[in-house]
Amino acid sequence: MERIRELAFAWAARESGLAVLGVIGVMFTLAGDPVLALKAGAIGFTLVAALLMFRADRAPLREPEGTEVWSGLKREERPPRAVARRLIGRANREAASTFGWYSAGTAVALWITEIGVTLSGF
Repeated sequence: MERIRELAFAWAARESGLAVLGVIGVMFTLAGDPVLALKAGAIGFTLVAALLMFRADRAPLREPEGTEVWSGLKREERPPRAVARRLIGRANREAASTFGWYSAGTAVALWITEIGVTLSGF
């Protein structure tokens, strides 16, 4: 079970990391206008969080053979299909929702910062 959880978190970290890298790239591109950069980051992180929460919601419904976790397991580590569906679905849901909450927290911080900067007249 620990190996499945480890692979699920690696999958979620890779998926969210690539999306976050894109959002940060957009923010750096808009760095000349701090309010616009913060707003773009807040929107981007909100979208990343929503996508990860959607993936977490759908994780238990996916066939285990179509997941990165299944591909990462050696043949002798793979549990029977019925057990694999439950274990991999649970691990993927936990991993995606964890990173989704991290992204949501970052989005809230960026929204608050953007509103504060806007109200301060920066």
